[in-house]
Amino acid sequence: MPGLSTDAVADLLHEVAAEVITPRFRSLADGEVMEKNPGDLVTVADREAEVLITARLLEAYPDAVVLGEEAHAADHTLMDRYLAAEHAFTVDPVDGTKNFVHGSPTTR
Repeated sequence: MPGLSTDAVADLLHEVAAEVITPRFRSLADGEVMEKNPGDLVTVADREAEVLITARLLEAYPDAVVLGEEAHAADHTLMDRYLAAEHAFTVDPVDGTKNFVHGSPTTR
């Protein structure tokens, strides 16, 4: 399996954060925050970052299953594939979306 080193995965996460997440901190535009369920927010930063991270992981690990929070919300069968997978990743690019939306630098 070709794969990525731990450092390469960390670099990937930093790159995606710098490209998609950090620029939107305290500057989300109208329409870039949605509610999946009442009180359960998601932003375009969440979605875009998850897509980019998932694509890059699958390039390196084509047989892996990547369980992303937003992908799972769209396809609940993903969890079954994740649980059965020999190699899997969990992706949640913005943990603490409410704080992110409100521009809070902490997760409290």
